[in-house]
Amino acid sequence: MAGPIRQAAHSVSITDSHVYVGGATSVTVDIRAVTGRDLKVIFPIAAVFILIILALLLRSLVAPFVLLVCVGLGYVATLGATTLIFLQAGSAPGIIFFIPLFMYIFVVAIGTDYNILTITRLREEIGEGHNPRMAADLAVEHSSATVVSAGLILAATFGSLLLAGISFLSQMGTAIAIGVILSAFVIAPFLIPSLSALIGYIIWWPGHKYPNKKTST
Repeated sequence: MAGPIRQAAHSVSITDSHVYVGGATSVTVDIRAVTGRDLKVIFPIAAVFILIILALLLRSLVAPFVLLVCVGLGYVATLGATTLIFLQAGSAPGIIFFIPLFMYIFVVAIGTDYNILTITRLREEIGEGHNPRMAADLAVEHSSATVVSAGLILAATFGSLLLAGISFLSQMGTAIAIGVILSAFVIAPFLIPSLSALIGYIIWWPGHKYPNKKTST
């Protein structure tokens, strides 16, 4: 616990004795401290594991970093939008301290899944011999409907938590719904294919060689 109460407790000089501060407030402060520590540990560890899994799946060292950056942008945008909704448009005094952790778990996991669906389709189109721009066009055409449909259903499911009337559930449902919408409607169907087309074949380095490249018509 932080603040004057903790300072006063520490200032007591009683030999072989301990001073404890209890109550709901101190418990909440302790949970907040533990959550903050977990965020510093979970974020980098999860990022490393995601990079390793994506590198093995895509047989590329460049694409995993591109996907991770996109997921990170989605997370930051989700956190910012949630803060604006509840602090600026709403009357909440702040975002509940463990919302960022729940957001990271759900938004990063779901966003990565959607991105994998898109990037896998891009790899298949590149493997067919299409150039990066044509591959991006075909990937959007063939995979976007599936990603958008799944995202719409999931966002509506989490968005229903707004009706619960409980601050924690309302903030969590809103945050995850926003994250899913950004992943399914912006990042996976548009940002990932666009970056793939701009970066070109180097995004698949070093695991893929495509000597026979078809040109778009």
